Amino acid sequence: MTRLTSLAPYRRTGAFLLGLVLLLASGSALAASAEATVSQNVVPVGEAFQLTVSVDDSVDNEALDLSPLDTDFIYGRPSVSSNTSIINGSMTRSTVWRVAVAAKKMGTFTLPSLDIEGMKTEPITIRAVEARDKSAAQDTETVKLTATLDRNAGYVGETFNYRVRLMIGTQLDSPALQAPFGDGLEVKQVGEDVQAEAVVNGRRYVVISRLYQVTPAKAGQLTLEGAVFSASEVKGRRGWGPSLGVPIARQAEYMTLDIKEKPSDYTGLWLPTPSLELTQSWQPDAISEPLGIEVGEAINREITLKIKNIEQSAMPDIAIDYPQSVRVYADKPEYSRDGDYTVMTLKQVIIPREAGTVILPALSINWFNTISGQKQTSEIAGLQLDVKPGSAVTAPLPQTPDVSAPQTVTTAPTTAATVVKDAGIWPWATGIFALLWLGTLVLYVRKRPVLKVKESAAPSRNVAESPLQSVIEAVNANDTVRVAAAMRVWDRSVLPDTLNAQIDEEVSAMMASRYAPSSSVWKNTQLLALLKKAGEEGKAKRLSRPRHLTELL
Repeated sequence: MTRLTSLAPYRRTGAFLLGLVLLLASGSALAASAEATVSQNVVPVGEAFQLTVSVDDSVDNEALDLSPLDTDFIYGRPSVSSNTSIINGSMTRSTVWRVAVAAKKMGTFTLPSLDIEGMKTEPITIRAVEARDKSAAQDTETVKLTATLDRNAGYVGETFNYRVRLMIGTQLDSPALQAPFGDGLEVKQVGEDVQAEAVVNGRRYVVISRLYQVTPAKAGQLTLEGAVFSASEVKGRRGWGPSLGVPIARQAEYMTLDIKEKPSDYTGLWLPTPSLELTQSWQPDAISEPLGIEVGEAINREITLKIKNIEQSAMPDIAIDYPQSVRVYADKPEYSRDGDYTVMTLKQVIIPREAGTVILPALSINWFNTISGQKQTSEIAGLQLDVKPGSAVTAPLPQTPDVSAPQTVTTAPTTAATVVKDAGIWPWATGIFALLWLGTLVLYVRKRPVLKVKESAAPSRNVAESPLQSVIEAVNANDTVRVAAAMRVWDRSVLPDTLNAQIDEEVSAMMASRYAPSSSVWKNTQLLALLKKAGEEGKAKRLSRPRHLTELL
């Protein structure tokens, strides 16, 4: 594909549009191709079949040369149709010839390649039979059914992949495809049918592919009988009479499976597979241990199990025995397919209840390697947590300065004032006022640079508010994972203990509605109201702080 960056020379010369037109024209010519198809490959002598030649471009109606057919075939005058369409700004053109062709004599002939302005079609094989021999004239190419099996040997409980490929080259009525079957074999369709088109030996087919999982329930030589397709081929109407439905039946070939029994010395869950992958991820990322968190903070653990040649119903249940010092909310496992693998994903939210060292357990799964014939164990590590008291609930509120402190400083001068009785209280009051004034001036001079930094960094307070907004958005979306992540970074130390406790209670109820075994209906109205109140409390705390010491004088 030519990139637009290669058109820079046209921009520099001022002929960009001309270059673009030439490039598109050359690309169109290179992309144009010709294709020939026939209505049937087995025909009675002298009976016409339809030859269709199509070109994905606009060409002259007389461009098709049919003279190569003269040796073995007779043909009529072709009908020509041209079409131009523009879809989403993309223009497509096509030219199609349709012509009736008949074989001159019995035998197998090659309908030769045809040339249309340098574009050539593929040759097509035609078999001409005697007109009165109806059995020989039967077209066995109208429907083709083939099947493949990924292997022929394995163990009890191991899944085999059986794929059916159905090619339909005619009009059918009431088509039906029956699954393969056999004694001691469980068969189950996997996924949806895949449909495409293909041209084989000049005939256009609709190709349908379907996948089955075959699981042996016993050992020995087991016979798998092939899939069966049945339908009625719709023949054309003759005059005003009804169309004719000719029954069609196709069956794929039989296959034999060599199935081995589970080894007698094997213990534990039976998982026969050539490949098993067990992985996990943590949020926040557990790069090093112990992971430091606080009480009430959520940890997300996602476990992924991939097993090859195992159906979903045979996947093991993952049960982890967590300590009582944490609350665990586990979502239902999610299943998917990745080629020949069945994939199970389990998401868990873990919330520490109390401070201290907490060990989250590891997980191991035993399985049987069908390639080596040996028992194996796959394992993922646990995680050690260093849990600290939750700052959002247990941390003390900031202490305001003690306004009585200056009075303790004046105690000594007050005691000394009793020495000079005749001076009265005014000199000492004046001294105390001067001392306080000087102290205030010193504090103002020292604090002034710091206050300037805080004022210039005022926009950072908006950044500090963003975690609360993240929590609100996650609650509105009912996304428990996002709620857990946003709660970890939201600083709630300025909020009252009662409000923090109410928020924690609602978040726990939200988690329980999603993850707890006995889930209940939960609405986010109350939690959103509490979050709105938390935003107002935080704003009030900020507005109550003095912006400058001069405002106190």
